[in-house]
Amino acid sequence: MTLANARTAYVASDAGFARRPPEQRLDMPPQPLSTRRSLPERETDGRWRFLIILACSLTTTILACQAMLSGFSAGGLNPLEWLAVGLFAANFCYLGIAAFTGAAGTVVLLLSPKPPPLSKTPPTKGSLTAIIIPIYQEKPAKVVAAAEAMWDSLRDLDAEKGFEVFFISDSMDPALVEIEEAAIQDLLRRRPDEPFWYRRRRDNAQKKQGNINDFVQRWGGRYDYMLELDADSFVSPETMLELVRRMDARPRTALIQTLPIIVGARTYSARLQQLSLRSHGGLFGAGLSWWSGGAGNFWGHNAIIRLAPFAAHAALPDLPGKEPLGGKILSHDFVEAALLRRAGWRVEIAGDIEGSYEETPPTIVDLAARDRRWAQGNIQQIQVILARGFDWLSRVHIGANLMGYLSGLLWLSFVVVGVLIAANAKFFESETVASVTADPNAGLRLVIIMAAVLTSPKWLSVILWAFGKLPGWDRSPRFLVNVVCDLGMTMLLAPIFFMNHAGSILSTLMGVDGGWRPQVRDRNGFAWSDLVRHYVQHMIFGFCLLLASFAISPSFMLQNLPMATVLIFAPLIARQVSGVARKGSVSWLLYATPEDLKQPEIVRRAEMLAARGTTDVRRLAPQRRNRPMHRMSMVVRRAMRRARRADQIGRRDAE
Repeated sequence: MTLANARTAYVASDAGFARRPPEQRLDMPPQPLSTRRSLPERETDGRWRFLIILACSLTTTILACQAMLSGFSAGGLNPLEWLAVGLFAANFCYLGIAAFTGAAGTVVLLLSPKPPPLSKTPPTKGSLTAIIIPIYQEKPAKVVAAAEAMWDSLRDLDAEKGFEVFFISDSMDPALVEIEEAAIQDLLRRRPDEPFWYRRRRDNAQKKQGNINDFVQRWGGRYDYMLELDADSFVSPETMLELVRRMDARPRTALIQTLPIIVGARTYSARLQQLSLRSHGGLFGAGLSWWSGGAGNFWGHNAIIRLAPFAAHAALPDLPGKEPLGGKILSHDFVEAALLRRAGWRVEIAGDIEGSYEETPPTIVDLAARDRRWAQGNIQQIQVILARGFDWLSRVHIGANLMGYLSGLLWLSFVVVGVLIAANAKFFESETVASVTADPNAGLRLVIIMAAVLTSPKWLSVILWAFGKLPGWDRSPRFLVNVVCDLGMTMLLAPIFFMNHAGSILSTLMGVDGGWRPQVRDRNGFAWSDLVRHYVQHMIFGFCLLLASFAISPSFMLQNLPMATVLIFAPLIARQVSGVARKGSVSWLLYATPEDLKQPEIVRRAEMLAARGTTDVRRLAPQRRNRPMHRMSMVVRRAMRRARRADQIGRRDAE
């Protein structure tokens, strides 16, 4: 492929070094928040299946609420008890939707034949796909390595002619920009005749959304599709080819979202996320694909997008009001999928395609920082749910994602109300609480229903494993040990995660803007002071819960002791799970996934290239002696040394 038309000249909207193809622009007009919906073609999949999921969840919620109501006293309910039932019902209904989505996915996987291996034959239509890699304050070695690994893998299949790689940077830190540009220049020197493009925006307005939109507006006309990735994600060549084939064969499909799995996790908390997603992410993906059909969702990366409809219909509107609840939409992906669906295009979730990978924040502190940004974006999307013209399943996706964060606040409120109910019974002798309960067995029924719903991802994955249908896993008994470890660690960290989500929602509602910070990819531990400062609210709530429970009764304190203990010792727990598991150790094997034990070729190649790139960082970075500020500091240092030497000589002469 000739690159004679590549542009490296200065462009006003760009900064620093760049290597760009000729611009072929697409108009991308901002979309109104409310408008008339374009009716899509009649759907043959999904559509009304979600009502089955909702009916099952509501039925289970009613049964659980009946058990809770029966557990209260026979004299009737006071307002606090009704409030507790309401909080429980709202939270449990959301959890039930997730559980029955997993159950539907389990049935789909059990009844479906094993899919054949993805074809390695290049598509024949001749379409051109841009592999888009957004960069924001990243260490470039791993980013460049992943891009090279994907390109070399495509070239091994003689399929590279249908793809180009485009790094779109929003980095602003001068030191990181210097290393980033040097790494890209080194890549281009080694691969002068291959279509690796790079540009860095001068002004990173609208953050990642603006970065993507700038690419679409300037070069979208050059490509049929874009494969949107994150800086820490990559896709196998077979998966890329399959995505292109599906887009070629489905002209009314605007977006296909894959189910990325986590690889490369080193810390205990990251390995827990990796194992959880690998063990039951596939069954949830199958269920989500089953009931969403052509009204699926977009998670912002590891998805292929048809550029023409994306440019025409997916430019986000500004929300009424000021940030953090209004202004620019912080979480763009769900809304972009909803806009495409509103315009009549299909958005699909490819639950049957493997070979899509990503990394995850290394610690629960970094995970909380990412969740803070996502929570703010999800609260903003309430205005989208209420806007006119959107597909009702798009509203379901947005609402369910919002409930993922509101669930923590509902849980926190439920705990507080529970303490108030017990205190009312203890200190004010509430007749409805102090009297004999209507049904002594109600508590047991409630525990059974809650346990079945909350642990459903674990036992559903065990069912699939027993039948040999769990995606990616064989029938080794080691999986059962993995499930037990996953369940134990999840139960340990759940109160911390719930408090994190509750804090994110409350701070956003109080008007605190979470901003847009670079994602932390690696972490070398925390100082105790940082951990205590981060978890001081968790500790205070845990102490207050423990003291209030003890003041009510020792038995009530024992009920809340596990939760309170986790919150009080949150800094210690966070420090422990932030440690690195040594590869091959028992603790590493307890959370090992199939990709840990047998590394996929694309992952192995990316890690090998990243290791080479890491050792080259010092070579890539411009030498300090060439930096003007460094030269100035050296002049000052030499002058100070001469002055000290002259002063010492003068003192000796005086003596």
